[in-house]
Amino acid sequence: MTQENNNHKDWKRGWQYKKDAPYDKEWQKDRDELFAESGNGWWRLLGTPLFKEHMNKIKEERERNGN
Repeated sequence: MTQENNNHKDWKRGWQYKKDAPYDKEWQKDRDELFAESGNGWWRLLGTPLFKEHMNKIKEERERNGN
């Protein structure tokens, strides 16, 4: 990434929550949903061929458990 595009002040999305992460209730809810869906450690597999396999395994486990 070039420095021209790497300036956080120019980013359009920004922080979508009103408070800092550990104190914002909406952030906590979103984080809990993400971990419930993907499991802890999902970020280590993101961008690799194993990520899809990991997600399929979690979905299969949920189907077996009736969730």
